[in-house]
Amino acid sequence: MRYENTLPTVVSEVRREPVWLSVFAVAGAMMLGAFVRIPLPFTPVPITLQTLPVLAAAFAVGRHRAAAGAMLYLLLGMAGAPILTQSFGVTAGYLAAFVATPYIVTQFRNAFVGIAAATAVIYILGAGWLAFYTGMPLAWAVMAGVVPFLAGDAIKAVAAYSLVKRYC
Repeated sequence: MRYENTLPTVVSEVRREPVWLSVFAVAGAMMLGAFVRIPLPFTPVPITLQTLPVLAAAFAVGRHRAAAGAMLYLLLGMAGAPILTQSFGVTAGYLAAFVATPYIVTQFRNAFVGIAAATAVIYILGAGWLAFYTGMPLAWAVMAGVVPFLAGDAIKAVAAYSLVKRYC
């Protein structure tokens, strides 16, 4: 199904696989993405691959299941499972945005535009929380929590879009 030519109903909400399987698959993909972690010396926010499965999941399993998977991932992390790259401190804004991402990516006729918009929301919530949590000015939070990640997130956005175009 091509998403550029349709309204963003994404995948039919009537799925063949059980709901729990889709939810656990999304949470598992996010967990695997978190294990790819590159700390940067000049920012408290690490580079991870978490945004890749978050951006593509809504197209693969539907927005409700993808959001439930993101929520499960966060709940497991809050319960103490060692799956988060860091505690909920400085990265809580980014993590919270992951739950909204499946709904954002599916609001646009073009999947790439949706992916770009969702990435922007992740940045806005992430940098906003980073500024609030650390007490740094918002401009500094943007320099520490957005700018270092632009190139890598552009690559992940293109990868997510390629996956969506090819497999969904």
